[in-house]
Amino acid sequence: MNMPRNLLRRVRLPLTGALLLGSGLLAYVMAQPAAPPAAPVNQATAAPLTELKVIERVTTATDRALGYLEQKQIKDGPEAGSWSPNQAFNALSMLAFMSKGHVLGRGKYGDLIEGGTVKPGVLTRAKKYMLSKAQPTGYISSSSMYEHGLSTLALAEMYGMDPDPDLEAKLRKAVDLIVRSQSPAGGWRYNPTPTDQDMSVTVMQIVALRAANNAEIPVPQQTFAKVIKYVRSCGGPTGGYAYQGAGSGPQTSAAGALSLQLLGKGDDANIPRTMTYLTTIPVQWGGGNPPYFYYFHYYAIQAFYQAGGKEWNDWHPRVRELLLEKQNKDGSWDVPAGTSEANLVTPTSKIYSTAMATLVLNIYMHYLPAYQR
Repeated sequence: MNMPRNLLRRVRLPLTGALLLGSGLLAYVMAQPAAPPAAPVNQATAAPLTELKVIERVTTATDRALGYLEQKQIKDGPEAGSWSPNQAFNALSMLAFMSKGHVLGRGKYGDLIEGGTVKPGVLTRAKKYMLSKAQPTGYISSSSMYEHGLSTLALAEMYGMDPDPDLEAKLRKAVDLIVRSQSPAGGWRYNPTPTDQDMSVTVMQIVALRAANNAEIPVPQQTFAKVIKYVRSCGGPTGGYAYQGAGSGPQTSAAGALSLQLLGKGDDANIPRTMTYLTTIPVQWGGGNPPYFYYFHYYAIQAFYQAGGKEWNDWHPRVRELLLEKQNKDGSWDVPAGTSEANLVTPTSKIYSTAMATLVLNIYMHYLPAYQR
């Protein structure tokens, strides 16, 4: 039995509607004067802007970010279509383009015909590469279920716009592998075996399964029931969720709250306490808190958006202004000093941080079904 669709399913924009909306925003922004570099702001007092102004500023920043990611994508050779041997980086980059409304084959980053030959665009190349790395078991990873969860999410979101039989077949296998790898306690760990679990790996499988369910790829009801029980078991007595066991921590608290929200349990008693706890995490660049800056903000911005109300209104302007202020001239983002993600970027390859910052900012755009309430 599948989870009831009225619980998990979200309405996707018709493809033509998404394209028209995206192209309209792009045309509007391109007609405007280039925005000056953002001035430093007081992160504690950044005020919400009008929706149109927010979209304009976010669009300008994320267009620059996607330009950077397009330049960094490998165009030729056996690794064509990838950004990294790490499938998580490739998946995040694909999601970054889709989060702005870009689709396979069309638009600024779409396929081109040159001399009668089709020259594949960014997402076409990326899809081909990722599907080529799918193993017969369904596993899409070079090292862990982190990669597999994000790869499955990217393919599930792509499947909503591309009914490619090969994509569907490999997505179904990827989803089945997640289902088969669920531990008896209800979560997932680094390896695709049902032996252990932690919150950081589990949330990635939850989001992937939710996206698959949106795309009408069946997920057993038992899988969702078990993971709901597991996430609740990680809840702390005063709010938050722990990496393993009961307790709280910045990244895992954001992940736990979002997990239950996406699983239709937004009314869980621990979520209000968790949202209050998350508001105590400083919105700052550097300092080591939160220790995983982008991982935290990727899940926190979605959790606050799902919660809505005053908490969302208080939270998102500070995150938005911080990221807009810290974007580099080439469209990329660095990793804040003192955080645990420093090893994920190099001076010449800032794929992870740029894709993650783009995904955080594009919560405003609502193109990805996972970003809809």
